Amino acid sequence: MRFKLFLCFILAFSLSLFGENKTITISGFVTDKEFRLGDATVCFFDSSNRVNCVKSGINGEFSIELPKNKYRITVKKDGYTSLVGDNFFVDYIFDPPERLVLNMTDNKIAIYGKVINNFGEPIKDAQVKVKIGEELLDINTNSSGIFFFQGHVGLISIFAQKSGFYGNGVSLLIQNEKFINDISIALEAKTFYISGALVRGNNYLKDVDLELINGSNNKIIASIKTSKDGLFEFRDILNYEKAYFRVPSLGFKSKTFTINKDLRQFNIFTD
Repeated sequence: MRFKLFLCFILAFSLSLFGENKTITISGFVTDKEFRLGDATVCFFDSSNRVNCVKSGINGEFSIELPKNKYRITVKKDGYTSLVGDNFFVDYIFDPPERLVLNMTDNKIAIYGKVINNFGEPIKDAQVKVKIGEELLDINTNSSGIFFFQGHVGLISIFAQKSGFYGNGVSLLIQNEKFINDISIALEAKTFYISGALVRGNNYLKDVDLELINGSNNKIIASIKTSKDGLFEFRDILNYEKAYFRVPSLGFKSKTFTINKDLRQFNIFTD
């Protein structure tokens, strides 16, 4: 009799084990806090790194049946970034599943920046090259040195350049920002050296005022006196499309020339 009771107990215990539910149904929705997001991919990684994924429906809802386990959850959707990150864990070994709310954010951003020179003045028509992931953009600054583009979160590289300046750039790792307007890229102007002698006939003109003039607006770039040997040198001269020399005391004006490199032994003949 006791043996029969023991067999009945073992049989009942076995049936309870076989009857225990080994799986669970996990459900929830994906949202950007304003709207439910469909077509998002929700993945569950177990302790052995096996993965099961499900897509959210048009109303952001998802449901999946999985074995009881501990899971790492990720959610991905084009144009969005997960706010739960890639290290969101749940433990369904003993605890019943609660409805999951997986928040995401639209990763589109608007970026304003400014390109300036050494003195903080805006540089118009500077070329700005932008790399966003694998996407490349070419834009120009406006008359106030401002550039603007739209992108998405992640690593963004910006490089500015213009003739007469050394190029410069910046890289940004943007995560949750929606609007950035404090980017400033300073370009250092290239400067050049001009030297030579002021000559009339067979004579070097000594202690004579010599002016270097901007050919575009006829404004003085720099002025000096020739040395006691009739020599001159201009240093740290910016790049100019056109320039010329003027000797006021002689009423002399040279031919125009371009300043885009060092000019040595640039003798001026006033005859």
